[in-house]
Amino acid sequence: MPESTLNVLLAVFLILGGTWLIGRFILKEDVVYIPDGKRRHAWKSIKLLNRPCHCLICETLMSSNGFFCENCGVCSDNGCVRKADIQFRCKELRIRTRADDARECRHLWVKGNLPLGSECCVCSEDVDQSETGLFGQRCAWCQRAAHDKCFSEVATSLCDFGEFKSMIFPPKCVLASRSKGALKVHLTGIIPPEWKDQWKPLIVVANSKSGSSGASEITAPLRGMLHPLQVLELESHGPQEALQWALFAAPATSRILVAGGDGTVGWVLNTILQMHIEPQPEVAILPLGTGNDLSRVLGWGSEGPDEFNPVEYLRKIQNASPVKLDRWLMEIAVHHQTRFHVPRFNYRRSVFVYNYFSVGVDALVTLNFHKARESSMYLYSSRFINKALYLCFGTHQVVQQDCVELEKKVELYLDNVKIDLPELQSIVVLNIDSWGAGVKLWEMSRDSPTHGGIMREMHSISDGILEVFGVVSSFHIAQLQVGISKPVRLGQARSVRLQLHSTLPVQADGEPWMQAPCDININHCGQVTMLRNVRQ
Repeated sequence: MPESTLNVLLAVFLILGGTWLIGRFILKEDVVYIPDGKRRHAWKSIKLLNRPCHCLICETLMSSNGFFCENCGVCSDNGCVRKADIQFRCKELRIRTRADDARECRHLWVKGNLPLGSECCVCSEDVDQSETGLFGQRCAWCQRAAHDKCFSEVATSLCDFGEFKSMIFPPKCVLASRSKGALKVHLTGIIPPEWKDQWKPLIVVANSKSGSSGASEITAPLRGMLHPLQVLELESHGPQEALQWALFAAPATSRILVAGGDGTVGWVLNTILQMHIEPQPEVAILPLGTGNDLSRVLGWGSEGPDEFNPVEYLRKIQNASPVKLDRWLMEIAVHHQTRFHVPRFNYRRSVFVYNYFSVGVDALVTLNFHKARESSMYLYSSRFINKALYLCFGTHQVVQQDCVELEKKVELYLDNVKIDLPELQSIVVLNIDSWGAGVKLWEMSRDSPTHGGIMREMHSISDGILEVFGVVSSFHIAQLQVGISKPVRLGQARSVRLQLHSTLPVQADGEPWMQAPCDININHCGQVTMLRNVRQ
């Protein structure tokens, strides 16, 4: 084919490919679209509320058949949805107004269906929950409630956004515009509210594929407490789009609530780094994954609550303490043999690690689990089934040991000192003291001797030092998980190097793959800011 023809084809490919990339990564990832025109309700099944409610149109009591608006709390049965959509206002996403008037906002009162334990903001008495039908009023922004008899005193007052105003993007602070020729309105800026000195807006990022896939049970009540657009699900929105809110909120420090597993947390932390968000956001966790090791270390628990209470969780975030977490850069240089048997590197890969890295049998069990979960036969997701699958694959490795003699296939260097390895089936490099869904390798091995390397008595998630352990077998993993054995202590180091001489299973923060022979170098690469839960 003539060179001129090749050049033409290449130019066409670049133009088409460039157009696709712009549409895929800029229009969908970098731009936050704001729904324009009259705001409609966002209806969800009443089953998510776990309590009976009355239709605001016909006042029918609904227990399972009906809908509620996740943004404002308006309830309707199946036959009244269209009337409710027209008759009742929903939360404004933005309000066209002058910048100097952006501090004013009126209550959005919704009649009836008050949460249990609601207290009247006028007389400070409990709103009687024993009555039937629709009674009382509640503001969808500040969550204040009032008796019908007291309502006239607050009906026309201004809303201050209540207890969680430091977390909310007020609608009058959201700036949006329509680009020339564009069909949609997009976010262009944020005006800080008058309480900007205490303002740390919260952005919620939920992964609908984590663990038991219960993200909707989290996002629906949080949209009712906050601005609906500051709560996003990764199924339809990538982290980059969600974190645009943090960019626009600067110089205020944003808080990020990640509802998902360790992999989702790492995804968000990497996106924060790629987007150069300053000041660095403070990241809290709502554990929805299977292992949730980072969540355990930071006090957010081993799994999400059975019944999510948004008020309780937002209070925990308000009172949480910022802590630093080390970030590690793992550089993988893959070996390639030439015909003269001279090794050279044919490609490199970089991975950020926040929790741990491992090579061997534990990574193989995780890899087999991920393959099973991604299979078309995997129809029902739950923590119980996920843990059962882990147990099955771990038990299989007790019988069929695929990672024996790992010590002959891997060379380990701690701070450039080669470690003589004993018989092992796994090497684990820890940044946090939680591995394999809660096994505390550092704490369990405090009184154990160190094999080869140096091990100090201190451990921290922000000291720039990694702890390295060995695991003897899959059965040894089971013993560690029930606390009847101890890991092999290999040492601590500021830099770790591994040479893999054959293809082996590896994992980084719970994300596994098969790795060809390579050199792996792990070095410190800055820190991220996390939030530690002080109310456990």
